[in-house]
Order: sequence, then structure tokens, then C-alpha cells
Amino acid sequence: MTPTIDELTPLEKTLMVTLAGRAADARKKNPLLGDELAVEVLNRLGPSGGTVKLSETIEIATAVRSKMLDRLVTTFITDHPDAVVIELGCGLETRMHRIAPPDSVDWYDVDLPDVIALRRQVIPELDRSHPVAASLTGKHWLDNIPSDRPVIAVADGVLGFFTEADNRQILRALTAHFTAGGELALVAYSRITARLMGSLGVLRSVGIDRSFRGYGFDDPRDLERLDPSLAFVEEQFGAQAPEASRLSWPVRILAKWFTRWKAQARRGVWVLRYRFPPRRACTNC
Repeated sequence: MTPTIDELTPLEKTLMVTLAGRAADARKKNPLLGDELAVEVLNRLGPSGGTVKLSETIEIATAVRSKMLDRLVTTFITDHPDAVVIELGCGLETRMHRIAPPDSVDWYDVDLPDVIALRRQVIPELDRSHPVAASLTGKHWLDNIPSDRPVIAVADGVLGFFTEADNRQILRALTAHFTAGGELALVAYSRITARLMGSLGVLRSVGIDRSFRGYGFDDPRDLERLDPSLAFVEEQFGAQAPEASRLSWPVRILAKWFTRWKAQARRGVWVLRYRFPPRRACTNC
């Protein structure tokens, strides 16, 4: 039997935050992202779909970071028409529907079994989409994903909910699997943001305990230390995204002030991009 939202664990229920944020943006007169499918998905969840109440700041941040990741994926697919896309901790993300990649692209949405079961019920499955019901900290989530094509892996905040040791394991498994190499695009959290995650009202509303501490860092090179195969390419701040020009003037002023100091800017929407090289296939494994 397919689980309902109410039957998911608090960690699994965090998918409601980004879904609700995208839906709230889509309902606006002039949306930043315009993800109308998110509204439909939220409605399909029934009354429980309306239990997460977001501040305007979180609504805006969700739309902006989604748009930033969409652009990175679209650019990668343009450069690599035979790409594989992996959505790490996909939840009820609808990125594939927004981007509408060509038929030459295979898309893998990875999340825990109950989340994937719910996802199958509320999101139409497109051609060349492949749900993967598995834990990212398990040993077999990559088994059925082709390794000989360029890949872009997307992590919209999910890595912040794992420990440092878990992140090391996930990243090394990812980069070791793909002989053609690829990229990693993620929403990261600064250390102070990660420490405060358990105190955020929106996360507590889905059952995250006040004592919860996420995984965060202040230097993009920290991920290179977790996995030396990763090479830092760039960091992008939400305050510098094209969509920022459409925010209210008080928010724009505050955002512009933040971007004068990277340490401050990293407390907002912070998107990182890494590259990892092709490797020789193991013929004796």
C-alpha cells in the first residue's frame, strides 16, 4: 500500500518544504519559477499537503534555488545531449517536467522506497525517467544507472541532512561509478545555517527535532577533501541570480549588502558546482 504524507518519517517529510515553496511561487501573479505541476502535486496529497506554512523568504529562496539548478542542468544537457541526470533525494521534485530534456537523456530520481512509492502516485512518469527506490547511504543505489555516459548529479539541499561520513561515502560512490565523468550541482548550507536547522519552524513543522544539526561548511573546498575526485568549479549566490532583480527593493538591498561578503552570502541561497574527471573502467572488478 502506498504510504501517505502523514506516514512518512520527519526526514522524508522535508520534501514538503521545497514542494510547498514551488507551489506558492506558482500561485503568484508573476512567479519566478512557474512550476504549475507543483500546485497539482500538492493538491493530490490532500489536506496534509497544506500543513506546511512557509515564510515569504523561504518561498522566494525555494523558487530561486530551483531556477539556479534548472539552469545548470539545462546547460549540461545542451553540452552533453546523451547525458544522465541523477536527482539525489528527489522527494517530489518536478525538475524533469520543467526542463523537458530530449529523448536522448535518461533521468534517475533517487529516494527512499516510501518516497518513491508516493511519488509514483502523484507525479506523472515521463519517458526516460527512472525512479530508484534506495537509500543514498546504501551499497546498490547506483547499480542500474549507466556508468559510461556523462552525468550531472543534483542535490537540492539533501546532503545537508546527512553526516560528514555519509557525505564522504555518497560522493565517493558517485564519482567512482561514472567512467565518463561529470558534474555535481548542489544547494549547500553554511556551518551556522546547518547548526540552526533544527530550530527552523518550517522543519519542526514536519517533525524535525530541535536538536537536529545538519552538515554544513564555509569553504567550497571542503567537499574536495571529502572526495579528492571532485574539483570545485564555481559558487553562485541567490542574491546574484537573474531572478533577484524581481524581488522587492528591501530584499534586494539586503541581498546586495550580503554579497559584499561571501561569508554572509553563503548563509542565503548557495549553489555549488563541481566537476569530476573520466576514469578508466575496471575490467577485473
